[in-house]
Amino acid sequence: MRKTQKAAAKRTGEAAKPKPITVERPGSWHLARTETERRLSEFEFRLERLAQAYYRWKAAGLAAVCDVPLTGDDVAVLNVVRMGDEPKRLSEIGQLLNRVDVPNLQYATRKLVKAGLIETEGSSSRKETRYRATGTGHSVTEAYAALRAATLPPMLEALEGWAEKSVAAGSHLELVASLYTQAAQVAITRRHQP
Repeated sequence: MRKTQKAAAKRTGEAAKPKPITVERPGSWHLARTETERRLSEFEFRLERLAQAYYRWKAAGLAAVCDVPLTGDDVAVLNVVRMGDEPKRLSEIGQLLNRVDVPNLQYATRKLVKAGLIETEGSSSRKETRYRATGTGHSVTEAYAALRAATLPPMLEALEGWAEKSVAAGSHLELVASLYTQAAQVAITRRHQP
């Protein structure tokens, strides 16, 4: 780095000026330059860890009741397909999960079809194809629901004030999700702008 700076200085005839060194506080990072950014970073870091723990739980829960190796994302797709026992188009699955990564959703549905947990119905048109749980998929999701009922609710009920806090947290998470959606739209409009 210094050699590059010195070489550039020789070419331009200027003395090499060292760049100021930014000293970060221990535990600080590039996303937290103001107090608001620090709080946001702490929230996002907790949210990231929550999401990872949640998806790890879903994969482990399904693995406990089924021999098909699925990710937490795959389990989410399976449970949404089973939701209400109504067939769903890929676009509906994406909307329900707030996902726009269509190729990954297609991959997950193909994986679930191959595993015999869901099946397609409807026309051969991709847009009109609907997915529904098979008999095996129904049994697996029922076993998953039973394991979940035996595991998580007792833990949550042991937490003081869980019911009230979960309602408030759920409302806040919905609000924050809409803010992230709005921020993503702003980011898209600024893409590749100077």
